[in-house]
Amino acid sequence: MRMRSVASFALPLILAASSTACGGSVSTEQPATAAAATTRAPIAQSAQGPAKLIGDALGDVPLTAPQRAELEQLAADFEARHAAARAAGKDMMLALAGQVEAGTLDRATLKAKVDAVTAALVAAQPADRAGFQKLHDILQPDQRVAFVDAFEARAKARFAGGAEAGPEGKGGPGRGMMAKWAADLALTDAQKHEIKAGLEQQRQHGDGEGGPGHPRWEGARRAGKLLESFKQDRFVLDEVAPPRDIARMATRASERFIGLAEVALPVLTPQQRALAAQKIRERVDATEVVGPATL
Repeated sequence: MRMRSVASFALPLILAASSTACGGSVSTEQPATAAAATTRAPIAQSAQGPAKLIGDALGDVPLTAPQRAELEQLAADFEARHAAARAAGKDMMLALAGQVEAGTLDRATLKAKVDAVTAALVAAQPADRAGFQKLHDILQPDQRVAFVDAFEARAKARFAGGAEAGPEGKGGPGRGMMAKWAADLALTDAQKHEIKAGLEQQRQHGDGEGGPGHPRWEGARRAGKLLESFKQDRFVLDEVAPPRDIARMATRASERFIGLAEVALPVLTPQQRALAAQKIRERVDATEVVGPATL
């Protein structure tokens, strides 16, 4: 069974790391010299989610003191900007856990929770895009390449377990997570079969799952194109990756996880529902509700 956090649609969401975009330009910063000493250390070490992933990747990049100060400020602004989205995401997760434990879903309540997350992400999107553009402009050409290489390596390691497997992952998106939930809840073969049949019936009336045109596959391609373009001197975010329709993404994703829960809950025993609710609550503080997919 897969109970996906809000991050799963805001971060297929991500690969993942951070409207109107600032115009791209070649950085006016002077190249680092012997007089401008550089150091290697992560940025925003207390950050969460995508900001931490980006900050850790920047730790592999030699940065001057002025660059480091600018990047720390970008990260601090990002964290402050997404406080509301994280709070709304946690609220949604707790509501979902309570309904799972009770064995009954209240679509109206969950939709209101998802709408609150969506509103916070929509409000932050323009500044997120401007911040990502600024990140590019702060770095020198060799630093951009080093950052992208480090980011991709960390992202690959992070998602290699299959829980959020992308297009190259075995079995397609989300299969690893579903298998983990099935094992953790000790689903019987009969339960697995019943849930699988229910999900297949839903897919026949939905947008499918895991095919080349699926939104999560498209999100992965978009992220790859964005990162490759980020290495170049000329980088205009609006040209490479126009703003995404976050509200539409949230609606599609919420329909998927609510639909999954509607299929699975009648199949689970009370003990399994209680365990599923407990696992959701344990993940509340780890919930990520933003990433490059929301740019």
